[in-house]
Amino acid sequence: MDKRFNLSPDGRHPITVLDKVSLVRLPLGEHVQLPTIKKRQRVAGGTLLAQHSSPNVGDMHAPFDGVIKDVTATFIEVEYEALPEPQPPATAEPAEGEAPKAAKAPEKPVEPVSPVSFAGLDAIALGQTLKTLGISIRPFTRPCDLFIINCINPEPGMLYTQELLASYLPVVEAGLAMIQRLNSAPRFVLALPSGSNVTLEGASAYHVPAVYPISLARPLIRAITGNEDTSRVTLVRLHAVFQLGLVAMTGLPLTHTVTTAFGQNFYLPLGTPVSTLLEITGNTPDPGDSVILGGPMRGVAISGLRRGVRKEDDAMAIVKQGSMPDLEDNPCINCGACVAVCPMRLRPNMLSRYAEFHQYEACRKEFIETCIECGMCGYVCPCCRPMQQHFRMAKNHLGLHTFQHVLRQSR
Repeated sequence: MDKRFNLSPDGRHPITVLDKVSLVRLPLGEHVQLPTIKKRQRVAGGTLLAQHSSPNVGDMHAPFDGVIKDVTATFIEVEYEALPEPQPPATAEPAEGEAPKAAKAPEKPVEPVSPVSFAGLDAIALGQTLKTLGISIRPFTRPCDLFIINCINPEPGMLYTQELLASYLPVVEAGLAMIQRLNSAPRFVLALPSGSNVTLEGASAYHVPAVYPISLARPLIRAITGNEDTSRVTLVRLHAVFQLGLVAMTGLPLTHTVTTAFGQNFYLPLGTPVSTLLEITGNTPDPGDSVILGGPMRGVAISGLRRGVRKEDDAMAIVKQGSMPDLEDNPCINCGACVAVCPMRLRPNMLSRYAEFHQYEACRKEFIETCIECGMCGYVCPCCRPMQQHFRMAKNHLGLHTFQHVLRQSR
């Protein structure tokens, strides 16, 4: 086995709780801030800040007590500040000969966010409640015959899965119990790396060799079911189950997450700036280095270090300048290396050429929709062609083209 693709890290990598983060920057994305949220406003931890129009995407909340420092079209910035104790009305003695002055009303106190009770809620009401608490519910409510919880680290260099199962198992159990209230699947499976002895009541264990890209959805579903039909199979990552478990155990909004950052595991407030994690871990990117969110195979470089962590950001790393060959638009030499490593048995050499020259319908004939963007083809390409970038460009174009075609047909 190539150790570079090993998904089971050696030894333990404890999760450090970051409880002294003083400022967060929550990326809005497609969320829309509430009109009542203004700069210099005091908020309690868990206060609703922004909502998503989709009923399946979780809303956004303040991760701790604080003051809104800035609100823009792209982020909400919150600085930690303990909420003041309620004060009685101020009384002032009038000067001699003056009429008594009315007592100044105290500032209206900010009430802490109260937990929600899930008792007695049916699946629909439960899903709606979880959405308001920050949980994106679609993966948990999709009808299926088999529900798989992926307990394998998604990419090389990620370390948190093993630690969640070791140190936060009750939270994972609470997440699974909530999933079973949301989804009536007849079978639940834990996908675990070979050698793991973790068990959860209500789910059977299935062990696979933890070698990338088995951690991605299609290869893992094929390994468990023996076929490639995913229409009646739902797969979610342990990361999402853990977040659901946090909400299930507390009844409070999702305000924290776990991520592997620069070789260490952290439990941290949502919106924690990447620059804060760089400082904590003692890392300073040099000119020309790239900081990526995600793993080394599928991660995306960020343009600014003040960017805050989202709930789906489960890893970040530094790619040193010169540590990897630069991608170039070199011509394909038909060596076949990419074909040999493709887990979906595609022809990435042909796909990339069609995409490069905008022959998108030819990409469809090469089954581009089955590409899982694992990055293996680009990793082995001796010509350093930007394979994954070509595929994403083609998929985006085909998606837009299909949408526009449907729109024209509906007129």
